[in-house]
Amino acid sequence: MAAQSIPIPPTNSGGKAPRWTQPVSFYGQSVFSKYYAQSICVFLMLVPFLVMPVASQQTPIDNSGCVANYDAAVDYFPSKIHVDNGALFSVRYEKNYKVVTNTAPGQNVSYVLTQCGTPAPNPSLFSNTTLFFEVPIKNAASIATTAVAYVEMLGRRSALKAVDTEGLVSSPCVQLGLEKGEIKGLEDKNLTLRADQFNAVALVFSTFGSEPGTAKKTVVTSEVTDPGPLNRAEWLEFYSTFFNLEAPAQDLTAAINNNYNCFKSAANAKANKPVVAWASFTAASDFNKNTASWSFSPAAYKRILTEDAGATFFNGTTKASFATAAEFAAAAATVDVLIDETFVGDSWTAFLQNYGLTEASDLKFVKNKAVFRQDGLVNPNDGRDWFASAVAMDDAVLQDVIRAVHPEVLPSKVAYNWIRNVATETKQVLTAANCTQTDANKPVPDRALVCKDIKLDGDKSAAGKTVASALTAVLGLLAIAMSF
Repeated sequence: MAAQSIPIPPTNSGGKAPRWTQPVSFYGQSVFSKYYAQSICVFLMLVPFLVMPVASQQTPIDNSGCVANYDAAVDYFPSKIHVDNGALFSVRYEKNYKVVTNTAPGQNVSYVLTQCGTPAPNPSLFSNTTLFFEVPIKNAASIATTAVAYVEMLGRRSALKAVDTEGLVSSPCVQLGLEKGEIKGLEDKNLTLRADQFNAVALVFSTFGSEPGTAKKTVVTSEVTDPGPLNRAEWLEFYSTFFNLEAPAQDLTAAINNNYNCFKSAANAKANKPVVAWASFTAASDFNKNTASWSFSPAAYKRILTEDAGATFFNGTTKASFATAAEFAAAAATVDVLIDETFVGDSWTAFLQNYGLTEASDLKFVKNKAVFRQDGLVNPNDGRDWFASAVAMDDAVLQDVIRAVHPEVLPSKVAYNWIRNVATETKQVLTAANCTQTDANKPVPDRALVCKDIKLDGDKSAAGKTVASALTAVLGLLAIAMSF
């Protein structure tokens, strides 16, 4: 992730932004006024010289996004990704191509992305597993629902020509595109037609690997295994490299990062730390030797979300799963809030049945009806948006978790996104009729509230930080100017 647009200065021991002060002087106000006026004038006079190097590197791009007249001396990627949070990918830039690598265990595959209209580098410079593409990508297919969300947030739904498991796609506008035939559902039974659909695109996004015949055009992504919430958000930058959208992607991830940390600050100002467990019930079936089980999730990103929401993560016991509901209930005795990740049973009654509980249970999350599910946003086939836009919009996810454990931190009556109270709230069904961003070349907005624009209980200095940050940025620029 790039540096924040307006850097927040280091905090002092009180948690507030430090004040910027001039050294003590005895010259009087008029001298200070002249000093500031001269400083600003010097800065303004230097601006043309500061921006000239950038102007000389303007990229000659035609209407198709390709280079019209190649110049080996030109840097065709003036905006560059600097990976901060993402742990499972890297990006390296040369003048007319970039090397994007998925570094996840078992992957370690590089993608050389050459600016179209310029010569590709010699393949002998890279390993034989490296794949080569021209960018910006103009047409792509997606086998993963998560890729759909990332591409839409970057404003490149127009490049999506085909999607797999279209019955699980939750995006209203992609559903509308499927209805209109602008986007095709990848054929499931006719493998010849499916191959033709893959042949019609330049790139295939996948989270698990390539299909027969697509090995040279499949980009495997690992956002769902990157361990932290902000790690996952930064995969917006990974996707952006294929569309030459590094600058807006960095702005977007910086906004998500700042928003996330604003919510985190407010939630962690609360002294009370409710115990939160992420749990699931697996019914008996042929896949598990007809043996039901109950378990707690130890996933790293859920632990981080829980702790960043001002709560205590329940990591279960030394046992990975439990063979009886009674054994599970005994282990959950200290849990205040339970997030049920079970796929079946979307009502309060069904939850109690799945976990072998009754209304009379002494478990705190039952008595207080503090049970939540991740199925707040679904498509008509119950396809969960939790596995799509929630992977990228991590500030909105944190907002949901805070709503579950510290609702008093947020404004009253804040609607949920994905995490709903199963005892008191119903699912929101997303259909093509919910498509409001009909322009396929405009970004789909984040679902989170803008933290700095709302009054948060526990964060009394959000507005002050914004002002202090802006002042620091201006004074920093003046300092640079004065140093010449």
